[in-house]
Amino acid sequence: MSRSIYRKSDPINSQFEKSPRLVVNDQGFFYKVRGGRLNGPFETEKEARSDLRVFKQVLAIEEQLDTENLRIFS
Repeated sequence: MSRSIYRKSDPINSQFEKSPRLVVNDQGFFYKVRGGRLNGPFETEKEARSDLRVFKQVLAIEEQLDTENLRIFS
């Protein structure tokens, strides 16, 4: 498996069990992120899954950025 799916602090070759990301309750659909935080509520499972997909894409982009070499121009 790709090392990129683990936290940098995780030991190499560690085995982890994934917990379900989607949660539903009387308020709607949510998805879990690291630290146990929930994002939502969403009205449908489809909306929650779509937002989760975008969330993961943003994390992947952020991981690729080298923030030490970024400059902000105003």
